[in-house]
Amino acid sequence: MQETDVAEIVPSTRDLLRALDTRRRNLALLGVIEGESAAAEAARLSDLNVSAFACAEPGRALAGAAAATKTVPSLCLTVASEREHFLAARRFGADGICIDAALPLDTWDRLAKIARTMRMLPAALASDAAGVDGAIKAGARALVIKAESAAQAVELAGKAPRSMIVIGWVEGGDADAVRALAGKVDAAVVPAAVHAAKGFAELVTEVDP
Repeated sequence: MQETDVAEIVPSTRDLLRALDTRRRNLALLGVIEGESAAAEAARLSDLNVSAFACAEPGRALAGAAAATKTVPSLCLTVASEREHFLAARRFGADGICIDAALPLDTWDRLAKIARTMRMLPAALASDAAGVDGAIKAGARALVIKAESAAQAVELAGKAPRSMIVIGWVEGGDADAVRALAGKVDAAVVPAAVHAAKGFAELVTEVDP
């Protein structure tokens, strides 16, 4: 990974946690931004009142999303494990980043502190019950549940306290998978194929009126 110049880092001023805190009354949507037209896609989603953006890794797509709007925050889905990961994510405009919820507590605390010093939200990433339990023990304020199905995401979300912001991430999920998360989690990662499809504007209105 290319070394990041600390002098280039600008702390985040957009509040990802607030954007996703729906108290599970609505479903905040994080549209996945990718490809060469990232800025245009981010602007389109912002016009549709999507709550946040998600990007797989630090890079051009994340930078494009961050530059497209001054108000919509971005979550970097990269699992950060060293300082350079956080520096790169912040450099390209991330307002939050994922940390493995299964890490030992002292390691989690150290990495979360790095994220917070850059004013990024440290989001615990879990894919099973043990990971959810780890996020709870770590005192994480936000939990990303990466699941193979909406049913699995809902089951795992039920193990998290209501005070924790829960983000459902069903890789390859369709619009019905997004709907299935409504009322069960606070927010959902929306694959590009879903938000590019006809009828997405209606889906946004349906789950996050």
